[in-house]
Amino acid sequence: SNAIRPQTIISATGCLQVAVQVLTDTAIDNGKDSEAFRKDLMNIARTTLSSKILNQHKEHFAELAVNAVLRLKGNTDLELIQIIKKTGGSLEDSYLDEDSSLRRRSDITSPSVSRMPGLW
Repeated sequence: SNAIRPQTIISATGCLQVAVQVLTDTAIDNGKDSEAFRKDLMNIARTTLSSKILNQHKEHFAELAVNAVLRLKGNTDLELIQIIKKTGGSLEDSYLDEDSSLRRRSDITSPSVSRMPGLW
């Protein structure tokens, strides 16, 4: 049987609470320092993009991702970032479209990233 003993659950819950407390105590909120916040986002984006395919283009795509997220101005709905597939070109041809006429909702400009098909 795959039964879990109550003592195991209680022990794991205590460990989880300690882990959450340690993370909460050591967390740094750079939300009010735009330069530090952007640096944090760039580090996260670079780490996320550390694949063999994008490795040599990591900086370019990190910039695209961070700029698109920052254009959302605090909105956490990443569905507002539209990715438009275009045939041909290279990865470096990908760009963040500055055209403010691209709107998914009337209250916010949707950043748009044009890119090669199947690579994002």
